Amino acid sequence: MGRQPRWRKYLLPVAFLAPGALFLLAFMAIPMVQAVALSFQRWNGLDTPSWIGFTNYTNLFQDETFWLSLGNTLLYTVSMVVLMSTLPLIIASMLNSGIRGSATFRFIFFLPVIISLTITGLLWSMIYEPNFGVLNEMLRSLGLGNATQLWLADKSLVMPSIIVMSAWQSLGFYMVIFFAAMQAIPEELYEAAAIDGAGVWHRFRNVTIPMLRSTFIVVIVLNTINGIKVFDQVWVLTAGGPNHASETLGTYLYRTAFGAMGSSNPQLGYATSIAMIILVISLIFSVIQIRVGQANEVEN
Repeated sequence: MGRQPRWRKYLLPVAFLAPGALFLLAFMAIPMVQAVALSFQRWNGLDTPSWIGFTNYTNLFQDETFWLSLGNTLLYTVSMVVLMSTLPLIIASMLNSGIRGSATFRFIFFLPVIISLTITGLLWSMIYEPNFGVLNEMLRSLGLGNATQLWLADKSLVMPSIIVMSAWQSLGFYMVIFFAAMQAIPEELYEAAAIDGAGVWHRFRNVTIPMLRSTFIVVIVLNTINGIKVFDQVWVLTAGGPNHASETLGTYLYRTAFGAMGSSNPQLGYATSIAMIILVISLIFSVIQIRVGQANEVEN
């Protein structure tokens, strides 16, 4: 009996992988190539696209609104990375310490996660409402009427207000991630540290934090990607206003693609160039964070 051709042993794996590969090719790879091509074209969605080379990108880098939206996006991303790497960690550590009602608290903190971003935005728009909103009413009831603000109409306060809302909505999700990771830390490590005389803070710093390095990488990468492509929260609360003060790359892309910055002439090619910038920034930050995390794991 002759030997079977070498390619036959690859037939079964290829047969299993083919449906998924075809799906990715049809719904991801081909649209991605088309999007890259569209970013070098001028197209309003109706007429035939025309090639204009790097004009969209040169115009983009000369666009003040683009740089403003990029700055707001980076501010939002950095703020969320910092907040979601610390607050959920602290709360998860408290819940993991064995306090009574831990399951109830986990449910309460996780509840905002299951609320849609649209409902969350509408809820917080009522909280921030300057005349009868909960926040200003609470300040007035405490005798701090002078501290009331136009939270979503003040250029200096609108982005912090959006960040607070997003942190409230995301807190429970990242708390669960940290809590699950803490549950996997061997109890023997804490017992050994306690025998050596380490207090609560030293056990947290020298045992918990080092054991959560991979979890930190996941949390930071998720927050970075979600921050760079943020759209829903901003659009529901302010739609990028006032006067582009809360404009992000996502809202600017949407406004450009489906309204051409206030006109009725969509600029889909220009909007696609913004999408390419979002993609490139997301890839760069994600690769850097993963490489740094891998380097730290190798060192340890």
